[in-house]
Amino acid sequence: MMSRMTAAAVAIIALSLAGCTKGTDSAVIAKVNNAKITSADFKKQLDELQPQMLQAVATDPKARKEFLDDLIGIELVLQEARRQGLDKDAEFKKKQDARKKELEQRLQDATKNDLFNALLKKELMDKIKEPTDAEVKAYYDSHREEIKKAAGGKDITLKQAEAQGLKRYVFQMKQREAYLEFSKGLKEKAKITVDDKALETLASDLSKPAQSGTLQLNLPEAKTEKKAEGTK
Repeated sequence: MMSRMTAAAVAIIALSLAGCTKGTDSAVIAKVNNAKITSADFKKQLDELQPQMLQAVATDPKARKEFLDDLIGIELVLQEARRQGLDKDAEFKKKQDARKKELEQRLQDATKNDLFNALLKKELMDKIKEPTDAEVKAYYDSHREEIKKAAGGKDITLKQAEAQGLKRYVFQMKQREAYLEFSKGLKEKAKITVDDKALETLASDLSKPAQSGTLQLNLPEAKTEKKAEGTK
């Protein structure tokens, strides 16, 4: 059983272990040539294990030793790869450069998302109240055909729509309306120019798959029911 667990552990941690680094817990539990494996390194890799494997490593000294042996083996493979100069290989460096750019873009997007949502929370969230039952009913009455169409042509009662998260959806609409109004005010004060020619040229790229790391500006969500089925 332990050999199967060890093999599975290797498959998991081999993808995440990119070399042993100094962590908050700096106790050295193993030295591998000039490298060190600290308690922090060991604990970090435990996060990648399934609960059953984690329990085994935490309670069984043999499993713990075998897990450490896996980490040592992986470190030796990495050292051998560097000794052979694989980390200097042109194709390898090209992949690493591309990965670095992707990670940097993701970080930039995440920073923008956080900043965007921080301001909306500060400026809008306290001003937006959850919809009343009357507001939900009013939305339902004025959008019955849209709701019916979203349900594949089936009539949906107000009670059914509410059970499917209509209140949350209405709240999200209130959030978006408040955001659009806030954004409109900022636009009126800003100096904005649009290059229509460049915008038209961009049209040829719109059919291409979206790149990973695409910026997603998300409005804060209400802590109510799930969105109504079929509504967007």
